[in-house]
Amino acid sequence: MDIRIKKTKKAITDAFLTMASQKPIEKITVTDIVKEAQINKSTFYAHYHDIYDLMDVLRNDAIEAVVSNMHYLSKLFEDPRLFFLEMYDALSICKSESVQPFSNNNQTFSEQLSQAMRNKAVEHGLHPDRYHMVGPLLIFTINGIIGLHKTSATSPIAKEDIDTLADFFENGVKAITIA
Repeated sequence: MDIRIKKTKKAITDAFLTMASQKPIEKITVTDIVKEAQINKSTFYAHYHDIYDLMDVLRNDAIEAVVSNMHYLSKLFEDPRLFFLEMYDALSICKSESVQPFSNNNQTFSEQLSQAMRNKAVEHGLHPDRYHMVGPLLIFTINGIIGLHKTSATSPIAKEDIDTLADFFENGVKAITIA
């Protein structure tokens, strides 16, 4: 991709995320974004149909960023502690308040991410018939980690506390696989 296009899209994204941290998404206008990004409206419309198109692209990019780093998904049952810690790192994108509200067809970001991860789980051989708890476990984990990241934005969470939660997660997964 041309460097100018990358810079323009980054400016639009940064402007949108700045605006989303200041007011509800429904109140953000293209005018707000282009003023913040210091571009023309025609430049915005050359890349996106509207704000919802921009949100879809950002949400899909965030999901892709997490799922593309899912080499550790096979560890969900083999090494749940490591899975939790790597998932925590991958979901650090959710520290931004503006990521979570992105929705499409009444599916929240976490539901869409969970579905993408379930698809990836099947690619890695974790078939839901074999591990019927994969879907609910991913939703539980994703939402919990997103909550942790949102909390850590205002009140940092100690590394030891994350390690304790990883141990808790590991014991829970082991209990599920034994049952």
